[in-house]
Amino acid sequence: MAWIMRGLVAIALALGLVIVFVLLIGNIGSRDDATETTTLTVGNRTVTVAGHYMNLSQETVSDGVKIIVEGHEIMVTADQLSVDGKAQVLEPEENVTIYVTKDGTAQVRVAPAK
Repeated sequence: MAWIMRGLVAIALALGLVIVFVLLIGNIGSRDDATETTTLTVGNRTVTVAGHYMNLSQETVSDGVKIIVEGHEIMVTADQLSVDGKAQVLEPEENVTIYVTKDGTAQVRVAPAK
């Protein structure tokens, strides 16, 4: 009769370990904060704001869009990009990607449309 009890205890321990492993595997990858993504269209170009941000506001201006994300002011018009007052000329078929890191810095990339 003792061997039956030992067998049941062994099965219960094995089942408990399986449950723990399933729970651990299910939580892998969910430890990172969620990121947000917003996509806007300005003329024929796409402006994407992605990353770790809490505050985003956008305003349509006469020839483009003004985006304020985590204190950074980004203005995208038909032919120009301005990030915190620093202007850059855009080619007609270039898209703009703004990535906000966890510490609040904005990284702006300009790439040709695919």
